Amino acid sequence: MADISNDFAWSWSRHKIFYDCARKLYWQYYGSWGGWDEEAPEDAALAYRLKQLKSVSMLVGQTLHEVVRDRLRMRPAAGGAVPAQQIRDEVERRVLKRMRESRNRDWERYHDPKRYAILFEDYYGSGIDERQRDEALELVRDCTAGLASNIYARRAFGVAKERLRMVDPDDFDAMRIVVDGIVVYACPDLVVADDAGDLHVVDWKTGRPEKANVAQLAMYGLYVTERTGVPLERIVAHVVYVRYGEVEKHGNLRESVEEARRRISTFTTDVRDRLTDVENNVAGDIDKFPMTENLMLCRRCQFQELCGRRQAEPIAPAEDEAESA
Repeated sequence: MADISNDFAWSWSRHKIFYDCARKLYWQYYGSWGGWDEEAPEDAALAYRLKQLKSVSMLVGQTLHEVVRDRLRMRPAAGGAVPAQQIRDEVERRVLKRMRESRNRDWERYHDPKRYAILFEDYYGSGIDERQRDEALELVRDCTAGLASNIYARRAFGVAKERLRMVDPDDFDAMRIVVDGIVVYACPDLVVADDAGDLHVVDWKTGRPEKANVAQLAMYGLYVTERTGVPLERIVAHVVYVRYGEVEKHGNLRESVEEARRRISTFTTDVRDRLTDVENNVAGDIDKFPMTENLMLCRRCQFQELCGRRQAEPIAPAEDEAESA
């Protein structure tokens, strides 16, 4: 395996984690580093394992994104209808497979928490019961039905394939840009060109509608501009809540760019002030990353075991709490 390095970077998920709980950022991006190695220290190995935990709703959201991405990439050049039934069947198959892996603790049997699912409800809770399984399948059905009726999904599958300028980058190199000297990770689900050549960024959401963060959408805009050369003024972002049939539209992304840059700068200063080796992005002092005082956040956190804050009544994190980069 080629050498890999833990480079300093900003993403919306990192930003949110840090200002919720600095200790969580430490475990997610520093304390878990190298935990995949057979000779890793015990804390690093445990952090790496816990980093892989996801809730059932996160699993459904991630799986739906993956299947829609795959279907868009393999769709015919001329276009057609949204293949809702095929998407639903494939998402259900993958979700049920992952549930079996987690229930059977395949991650422990094969010593591979990255490849085999570990679900939050199994690890910290009493296990996924039949009701939760049925609710997950209902979520899959509702989301795929929502896709089939959504105008942006119909356009994505119906327009000439050459109009799909980007489809959900799935490797880190494809997600990265540099903003003011800082590596930034952004991962728009879909970018489609309209008849005039303007670009539409589509972000699928399987969770409940909530007001999107315009700084995050501005980063999508900067990412698309750098990758395509199309100016921000000709890019519109659409947040699509597929289960609920709601769409949030944002133009004028340039107005939010300065706010996004301010957040990147503040995050960079605040995190680097805690590092013991800024040049190599090393956090050698865990005490510089204190735990949150809000114990409600601990109930939803996959690292509660490491922090000695294992909760009697844990709450499975929501779909939008997944770490994207």
